[in-house]
Amino acid sequence: MQRRIVKDEQAVSPVIAVILMVAITVVLAAVLYVWAMSFLETTEKNAPTGSLMASEDGSGVWTVNIVKISPAPSINSVKWYLLDVQGNTVVTGVVSDIYGFKSGEGKGIIFVDNDYNGELSPGDKFEVYPGEADSQMENVNDVSDYAFRLQFTPTGDLIGFDVSFQ
Repeated sequence: MQRRIVKDEQAVSPVIAVILMVAITVVLAAVLYVWAMSFLETTEKNAPTGSLMASEDGSGVWTVNIVKISPAPSINSVKWYLLDVQGNTVVTGVVSDIYGFKSGEGKGIIFVDNDYNGELSPGDKFEVYPGEADSQMENVNDVSDYAFRLQFTPTGDLIGFDVSFQ
């Protein structure tokens, strides 16, 4: 009996080729998954801390000054609340919605960005105009004993303590 060697021109057997293709596909899928997840990662932002001070000008218009805040949050990431004596929300909104308005332009509460940086920073202020025509404050004639609150929306944390209009 004579042995005969058959000359095979294929470099890799079909079974090994399939195993290699599956392995390469799995590795590529894992790499793409890790790469895609890096885009979806959200860095947890720390909530800013700060202090506010309220004062009245004598005509019923109140000013809430930002005395201290760190780090300075964007006007898009902070909600404001006006609370009645019982602590119920009377009006609320995002700071960016009241940015750049002046008294008489249909906003009962406005935000004045004194350094024009688009962030809440020391020296900036909120002005509250009770009874402002065509605004959310039209039916609120007096805010004495009301409170003002700021909330950092990414975390839900309050910025400082509520400031009372007293």
